[in-house]
Amino acid sequence: MTKTMSKTIERMLIAGLLLLSAAFAANAQKAPRSAPALKISAEIRSAHTPRQGDSTRALPGDTVRYHLLFTNVSAGAVHGIVLDNPIPAGLRYEVGSAKADRSDVAILYSIDGGKTFSPAPMIDAVVDGQHQQQPAPAEMYTHVRWTVRGDVPKGAQIRADYDAQVPSVVAARSSLTK
Repeated sequence: MTKTMSKTIERMLIAGLLLLSAAFAANAQKAPRSAPALKISAEIRSAHTPRQGDSTRALPGDTVRYHLLFTNVSAGAVHGIVLDNPIPAGLRYEVGSAKADRSDVAILYSIDGGKTFSPAPMIDAVVDGQHQQQPAPAEMYTHVRWTVRGDVPKGAQIRADYDAQVPSVVAARSSLTK
């Protein structure tokens, strides 16, 4: 992989984390500045063995696991917590990887830039001349949303995760030439 492609992937990961922070800040109740309510991290799970060069950069074929940790830093319980996470451009969501550590969390997905969300986004397809609804392919997913249905007590935490893959060089090139 070229140095330019590696830098581009690194910028996409950073941009995704910044977008996530902005999306959460728009939905969260105000918290004291000294205690951040949401911590976001990303971990590269390499598909390359042994790893060549810098292990902090995602390479084509690698999976990036995003971790969101929400802590209620307010004086009491909060309700209506929604964590919206845009999938960074250039990465492909791994279907079925989103999870949360609470059973009262609904996980929804968007394929239209975060305008609408669904538990299983569908697309129109023409099969044998007939219009049919089919599950949207992973490369169409643009956002993951976790909606907490219950209260989050003071000091409690919610952990949410999802995986996204850096497409192979062939797939990355073909998407850039369209």
